Amino acid sequence: MSTVIVIGGSVLGLGAALALADAGHEVAVVERAAEPLPSTVDEAASWHRPTVPQGLQSHAFASLGCNLLRERARDVYDGLLAAGAREINLADAPPPTLGRFEREAADDNLRMVLARRSTFELVLRERVLTRPGVTVTTGRTVRGLLTDPDDPDRVTGVRFDGGETQRADLVVDASGRKSAADAWLAEAGLPAREVASESCKIVYYTRYYRMLCDAPPGPLNRGFGAGGLWDHYTAVLFLGDNRTFSISFGVLPEDTELKALRTEEAFTAAVRATPLLAGWVAPGNSEPISPVYAMGSLDNSLRSPAPGSRPVKGFFAIGDSVCTTNPSYGRGVSLGLRHAFELADLLTEYPTVDERQAGEFQARTQALVRPWFEEAVANDRGRAGLWEATVSGGQPQRPPAGVVTFGLAAAAGSKDPVVWRRVANVMMMLRPPADLYADDEIRSRVGQVLAGGPPPQLPGASRAELLAAVRLPVA
Repeated sequence: MSTVIVIGGSVLGLGAALALADAGHEVAVVERAAEPLPSTVDEAASWHRPTVPQGLQSHAFASLGCNLLRERARDVYDGLLAAGAREINLADAPPPTLGRFEREAADDNLRMVLARRSTFELVLRERVLTRPGVTVTTGRTVRGLLTDPDDPDRVTGVRFDGGETQRADLVVDASGRKSAADAWLAEAGLPAREVASESCKIVYYTRYYRMLCDAPPGPLNRGFGAGGLWDHYTAVLFLGDNRTFSISFGVLPEDTELKALRTEEAFTAAVRATPLLAGWVAPGNSEPISPVYAMGSLDNSLRSPAPGSRPVKGFFAIGDSVCTTNPSYGRGVSLGLRHAFELADLLTEYPTVDERQAGEFQARTQALVRPWFEEAVANDRGRAGLWEATVSGGQPQRPPAGVVTFGLAAAAGSKDPVVWRRVANVMMMLRPPADLYADDEIRSRVGQVLAGGPPPQLPGASRAELLAAVRLPVA
């Protein structure tokens, strides 16, 4: 088996170490953050890294990743439950508007684990470090790649700050959305990748709470929590581990009047102005356990090999280092875990470091991530167009007749169990996007359900109500 350097010690790097170690490889994880690693759930929740801004935001862990851990790393899955996370199944709480709903055998796969990102990463790290041959070194920043003098297209290690080097059979880039891999490749004289990128046109504001009551103090219209997407904002509550939950608002980056959401007073007022979520922050129901965290400058991006370029041998970029999508879709962790196990399986199938191995990895990577990138771009364009029209006082464009969008499918899914299952399976990454948007039966069913107009939506706040709320201090 091979020696492997994994660049990045967050969830993606740890997931790569997990998959590779369980396949028999010796793995050295290098992480640039120098702070002491947390050892408890509470310490993990307060561990803030500038290099991982998404770590402070709400997370939903899609069924794809949860099932992978349950099947291929059961100790991690069980460790999450032991740490206070909870397993749910989306089919246990279908929309009440569906009427009579009967479970099917395949619905068992619609499981999710409810946990904060910080707890998920803590447990993952603890379990990864029990694997023989895995080491994690902190406070080391990779500045470049080493290549074989006799084979310049083969990567053989990394160079750190200060000029120190470390060699290995393989190098995995798991450094995330801010990866410097393109600069490393260029400096080493290796083929550059093509980058497709488009703004998500959204800014997130998130705050964490601890529930004080025994029963949910508000409706749960989503398996992992509650929330809605309205004509100028989104607000979603995510259930977490150990009686915690978070609430995230998403607004347009240029919606200057809602930048007040970064303050605790305006954030609380906005939650209270959103009827679906107001009960969760009523006195006695919960207490805030964090400030408001903001995250912007988000892109849907895809890095692909340039057509005709020679493969780079011994270097594998995975997860967010290759593809990023809007965090609101909750797909980053699952996509990264699937990519990590895909790499481990490929190395078993193609153990020789050569062009065939590199080319096969490139092909499998594009097949895995491109559909999710394209879906995110299309969905964000539609959602941003609606918000921009509302904020400017205009009329949003309606999708062409016969075109299924995520919003239309989700609305129809509240009435049609076949559509609901398809939406749920695509949301949970158990089926590809084409099975929702390009399926003739789904298209027909959506059209039939929505022929008389969309079903009523759970209440949010109007534009005027939300602006009035964030302008006023909270009593």
